[in-house]
Amino acid sequence: MSSPFAPPTASGPLIAPAGGPNRSDLASYALPALAALVVGVFFLAPWSFEDKARAALHGLCAQTPSHSFALGERRLPFDARMTGIYGGFLVTAAYLLLRGRTRVFGLPPLRVLAALGLFVVAMAVDGLNSFLLDLQVWHAYAPQNDLRLATGLLTGIALATVVWFLVGSTLWRDGHGDPKAPPVGGLRELALVVVLQAPFALLVRSGASWAWVPLAVALLASAVFAVGAILLVIVVLLRRQDATFTAPSQLRAPAAAALLLAFVAMAAIAGARYWLEATIGLVPPV
Repeated sequence: MSSPFAPPTASGPLIAPAGGPNRSDLASYALPALAALVVGVFFLAPWSFEDKARAALHGLCAQTPSHSFALGERRLPFDARMTGIYGGFLVTAAYLLLRGRTRVFGLPPLRVLAALGLFVVAMAVDGLNSFLLDLQVWHAYAPQNDLRLATGLLTGIALATVVWFLVGSTLWRDGHGDPKAPPVGGLRELALVVVLQAPFALLVRSGASWAWVPLAVALLASAVFAVGAILLVIVVLLRRQDATFTAPSQLRAPAAAALLLAFVAMAAIAGARYWLEATIGLVPPV
């Protein structure tokens, strides 16, 4: 059996031989089968959904209780800042998908890049202010979860835009319509993307107990999507298939490999964090 990281053959990585089952046929089932298997194991595991969600995301977030939003009696599996980052990533990715930006790979205009940079700086400043409070030294203002959420959402927009550009410029040989069109074309559209974060933010702040499950599922999906997208770029580069794809159906094998690696990476990082907490006295934050 050939490795999912094997380089393309001389006959072309995207053309399967005619007649009988082939690697392309098998790959068409690999991604949905893998996703269904992992989701099934996750939901059938004999622990509460809250504990499983927190464990799955433990490697990506400190999950500080005092920095987290609660809906009803349950805290979200990400703290406020990470809830914002992955929520912003998911909302922005959904917007780009709905706008049909699946195969564009143009660099955003300089003014958009500057705004995205300011989004990240805003989160860094708020994070530094919170860190100074933890050190019990001078800090500019009292940290608030609302600010953590807001600056996280802005950073999530920046992350989604950059990842979208990296994935598009790595995968596609040609684009859809104008291949050099950027994911976000200007400041007006960027402002629209910012406004679209409002429903997610309001739902997080609502405290409604019924919203915990859909928000937790959305954050889990966003984390897998974000990590998987970055790993997809790495898989394609390792296979030396960059700028060779012309249709989403040709991504089945590398996407399945990236999804598997995303699950493994998230589990490994979470396991390492639990191990550190248990063996060297690394106390989880409160």
